[in-house]
Amino acid sequence: MMIMQVLKDEIRNKIRLAALKEFKKEGYSKTSMQKIAGTAGVAIGNIYRYYKNKDELFDELVQPVYERHEANMAEMRHKLNLSYMKDTHDVMKHFSNIEATLIELFKTFTAEMSIIFIRSEGTKYSHVKTDLIELSFSVVESMILKARRSETLTEYEAAVAKMFSSSLIEGMCLILRDNEEGDTFNRVVDQLLDMYSAGLRSIIKNMELE
Repeated sequence: MMIMQVLKDEIRNKIRLAALKEFKKEGYSKTSMQKIAGTAGVAIGNIYRYYKNKDELFDELVQPVYERHEANMAEMRHKLNLSYMKDTHDVMKHFSNIEATLIELFKTFTAEMSIIFIRSEGTKYSHVKTDLIELSFSVVESMILKARRSETLTEYEAAVAKMFSSSLIEGMCLILRDNEEGDTFNRVVDQLLDMYSAGLRSIIKNMELE
């Protein structure tokens, strides 16, 4: 009985690894169960003993990571709402927390986050990238409003906020697309973060002096 369970676990793990590879490479829409079976080296019928369809397999791979990401998003939104009564430094600190949490998820679950952010078209996860950009915009907007001691953004300020909120997320997606997880991936991510943070701090400082 124990041996049979071990064999079942091994087959399930082979299917999961193959699916992760194919979803990351081709995306949800272009990946078939037949392709996953071939990559896993198992019969197509064997996959359906473990998963009733592609959606169920996809969910098992990305749902846990997605739920962690959503929990982090909810916490950051709460902190952002609280920060509106504070100063620019407080908002910047909360933004740094968003960055650190996001980057940790990207580094720990590189394949899963890659699938969610750039390979999930046609699934219930396709909104994740847009949601994160909107949250980032809210944080940058708060920083600018605090720096300018204003209640609304000017056209220029809104354009700046949009540029910064999109650049971090788009940059991460580019890195996910072009690099495998590992040392190079981690170093490039850190470099992006350093460049982004330095640029944002410079903009906010200049606005405070105007």
